[in-house]
Amino acid sequence: MNIFDIKGKTVLITGASRGIGKNLALGLRDAGAIVYGAGSRPESIEWMSGEGIQGVVLNVKSESDAFQVIGKIRETHGKLNTLINNAGIATNTPASGFKEEELQNIIQTNYTGVFRSCQAYYKHHKKDGGNIINVASVLGLVGSKLASVYSGTKGAVISLSKALAIEWCNSGYRVNVICPGLIDTEMTDMIKNKEYIMNQVLAGIPMGRLGKPEEILGAVQYLVSDASSYMTGQTIVIDGGLTAQ
Repeated sequence: MNIFDIKGKTVLITGASRGIGKNLALGLRDAGAIVYGAGSRPESIEWMSGEGIQGVVLNVKSESDAFQVIGKIRETHGKLNTLINNAGIATNTPASGFKEEELQNIIQTNYTGVFRSCQAYYKHHKKDGGNIINVASVLGLVGSKLASVYSGTKGAVISLSKALAIEWCNSGYRVNVICPGLIDTEMTDMIKNKEYIMNQVLAGIPMGRLGKPEEILGAVQYLVSDASSYMTGQTIVIDGGLTAQ
């Protein structure tokens, strides 16, 4: 028996339109999972057509989208095996310069949206158990300039995951966290486009480079699989050594 086998497991990934989420959708599909990739707009999931990935519109800021989408997956497959909360946004606004709209947008997307998705999953599967993987960030573990609210939301996701892991353990749920470091995606363009900032960033990473989206896949597949069946409330950090210093 291959305990890392995920063939036939149903997986929902939020924020699957690009970056880490898109790579996870493709990688888990290739490993045999039945993958639902969520994006906030119809055009953001167009690329999934013909790729063996079921595209669904799910705006994590909505109070009802996650509940409706997860309900439909349950009706179709009997169960959603794993929920991966990957949707997130970042800005480089100084802490003193945040306007209320921008503040709420980040909080609603990065934290409230994660909670609502977890809650919706539990309500649909509380008698069946489940598996939740929340994608946070190393910036939820360490401080950084121009990342005050983003860091706060990612730290909150880590704490939320630990609390849910304990609260829902007796219902057959596992809840774990992936903390990527600085990954070469569209989200880090604001860093890559400024050479002097990029040089500072690379100097703080022992491996001396940004991570690749595909370098997150292995840890996620482990958490999706039965190989991690005794693991809950834990955080896996994938950051090129940034937080090891």
